[in-house]
Amino acid sequence: MDTPIDISKDSGVVFNYTLFLSASCQYRLTFIDALKALIPSLTVSWTSALPEGMSESEKLQTQALKVLSTSTSDTNNLIRLIRLARQERIQELLITLPYALDVEQLDYIEEKAECKIILAAESGEVLRAMLCEVRI
Repeated sequence: MDTPIDISKDSGVVFNYTLFLSASCQYRLTFIDALKALIPSLTVSWTSALPEGMSESEKLQTQALKVLSTSTSDTNNLIRLIRLARQERIQELLITLPYALDVEQLDYIEEKAECKIILAAESGEVLRAMLCEVRI
Protein backbone atom coordinates (compact mmCIF):
# COMPACT_ATOMS: atom_id res chain seq x y z
CA MET A 1 0.00 0.00 0.00
CA ASP A 2 1.23 3.52 -0.76
CA THR A 3 1.92 5.66 2.25
CA PRO A 4 0.90 9.31 2.40
CA ILE A 5 4.49 10.38 3.11
CA ASP A 6 7.54 9.88 0.94
CA ILE A 7 11.00 11.35 1.01
CA SER A 8 11.90 13.30 -2.09
CA LYS A 9 15.54 14.22 -2.68
CA ASP A 10 14.66 17.70 -3.93
CA SER A 11 11.76 18.68 -1.71
CA GLY A 12 12.18 17.05 1.68
CA VAL A 13 8.99 15.41 2.90
CA VAL A 14 6.01 14.80 0.63
CA PHE A 15 2.56 14.27 2.18
CA ASN A 16 -0.16 12.88 -0.08
CA TYR A 17 -3.38 14.17 1.49
CA THR A 18 -5.55 12.09 -0.86
CA LEU A 19 -3.86 8.87 0.28
CA PHE A 20 -4.16 10.05 3.87
CA LEU A 21 -7.93 10.43 3.46
CA SER A 22 -8.11 6.90 2.10
CA ALA A 23 -5.89 5.47 4.86
CA SER A 24 -7.78 7.31 7.60
CA CYS A 25 -11.00 5.61 6.54
CA GLN A 26 -9.31 2.29 7.37
CA TYR A 27 -7.71 3.51 10.62
CA ARG A 28 -9.41 2.28 13.79
CA LEU A 29 -9.94 5.26 16.09
CA THR A 30 -9.30 4.85 19.82
CA PHE A 31 -10.80 6.92 22.61
CA ILE A 32 -7.47 8.72 23.08
CA ASP A 33 -7.31 9.46 19.34
CA ALA A 34 -10.82 10.93 19.49
CA LEU A 35 -9.78 13.17 22.37
CA LYS A 36 -6.69 14.31 20.46
CA ALA A 37 -8.83 15.12 17.41
CA LEU A 38 -11.13 17.25 19.60
CA ILE A 39 -8.29 18.86 21.57
CA PRO A 40 -5.24 19.11 19.28
CA SER A 41 -3.05 20.53 22.05
CA LEU A 42 -3.06 17.08 23.68
CA THR A 43 -0.91 15.76 20.83
CA VAL A 44 2.07 17.80 22.01
CA SER A 45 2.24 15.92 25.30
CA TRP A 46 1.85 12.50 23.63
CA THR A 47 4.34 13.04 20.83
CA SER A 48 7.17 11.77 22.99
CA ALA A 49 5.37 8.41 23.33
CA LEU A 50 6.35 7.44 19.76
CA PRO A 51 8.79 4.54 19.39
CA GLU A 52 12.49 5.33 19.14
CA GLY A 53 14.21 4.86 15.79
CA MET A 54 11.38 6.21 13.64
CA SER A 55 12.33 8.71 10.94
CA GLU A 56 10.83 12.19 11.09
CA SER A 57 8.59 11.25 8.15
CA GLU A 58 7.33 8.10 9.87
CA LYS A 59 6.60 10.09 13.02
CA LEU A 60 4.68 12.65 10.97
CA GLN A 61 2.66 9.95 9.25
CA THR A 62 1.85 8.22 12.54
CA GLN A 63 0.81 11.47 14.18
CA ALA A 64 -1.22 12.53 11.14
CA LEU A 65 -3.26 9.33 11.20
CA LYS A 66 -4.02 9.94 14.87
CA VAL A 67 -4.63 13.69 14.84
CA LEU A 68 -6.11 14.58 11.46
CA SER A 69 -9.73 13.69 10.91
CA THR A 70 -12.03 13.29 7.94
CA SER A 71 -14.73 14.99 10.03
CA THR A 72 -12.59 18.15 10.29
CA SER A 73 -12.23 20.65 7.46
CA ASP A 74 -9.32 20.18 5.10
CA THR A 75 -8.09 23.64 6.05
CA ASN A 76 -7.89 22.76 9.75
CA ASN A 77 -6.34 19.38 8.94
CA LEU A 78 -3.61 21.09 6.91
CA ILE A 79 -2.91 23.53 9.74
CA ARG A 80 -2.55 20.59 12.13
CA LEU A 81 -0.35 18.75 9.62
CA ILE A 82 2.00 21.70 9.26
CA ARG A 83 2.20 22.11 13.04
CA LEU A 84 3.02 18.41 13.37
CA ALA A 85 5.71 18.78 10.70
CA ARG A 86 7.21 21.67 12.66
CA GLN A 87 7.27 19.51 15.81
CA GLU A 88 9.23 16.92 13.81
CA ARG A 89 11.64 19.69 12.71
CA ILE A 90 10.66 19.40 9.06
CA GLN A 91 11.55 22.63 7.25
CA GLU A 92 9.69 22.06 4.00
CA LEU A 93 6.60 19.98 3.32
CA LEU A 94 5.18 19.20 -0.13
CA ILE A 95 1.45 18.46 0.15
CA THR A 96 -0.54 16.92 -2.69
CA LEU A 97 -4.29 17.53 -2.52
CA PRO A 98 -7.28 16.01 -4.31
CA TYR A 99 -8.33 19.54 -5.38
CA ALA A 100 -7.08 23.12 -5.25
CA LEU A 101 -7.80 25.36 -2.27
CA ASP A 102 -8.99 28.93 -2.75
CA VAL A 103 -6.89 31.98 -1.88
CA GLU A 104 -8.77 32.64 1.38
CA GLN A 105 -8.10 29.09 2.59
CA LEU A 106 -4.40 29.36 1.71
CA ASP A 107 -4.10 32.72 3.49
CA TYR A 108 -5.82 31.29 6.57
CA ILE A 109 -3.49 28.28 6.64
CA GLU A 110 -0.43 30.54 6.29
CA GLU A 111 -1.61 32.74 9.15
CA LYS A 112 -2.61 29.99 11.57
CA ALA A 113 0.24 27.57 10.79
CA GLU A 114 2.83 30.36 10.57
CA CYS A 115 4.26 29.20 7.27
CA LYS A 116 4.67 30.34 3.69
CA ILE A 117 2.69 28.41 1.10
CA ILE A 118 3.73 28.31 -2.54
CA LEU A 119 1.72 26.63 -5.27
CA ALA A 120 4.03 23.92 -6.59
CA ALA A 121 1.73 22.96 -9.47
CA GLU A 122 -0.26 25.10 -11.84
CA SER A 123 -3.43 23.20 -10.95
CA GLY A 124 -3.11 24.33 -7.32
CA GLU A 125 -3.28 20.72 -6.14
CA VAL A 126 0.33 20.65 -4.92
CA LEU A 127 1.42 22.99 -2.15
CA ARG A 128 4.90 23.64 -0.83
CA ALA A 129 4.74 24.71 2.82
CA MET A 130 7.89 26.48 3.97
CA LEU A 131 7.84 26.25 7.75
CA CYS A 132 8.86 29.48 9.36
CA GLU A 133 10.38 29.72 12.78
CA VAL A 134 7.75 30.48 15.40
CA ARG A 135 8.40 33.90 16.90
CA ILE A 136 7.55 34.39 20.55
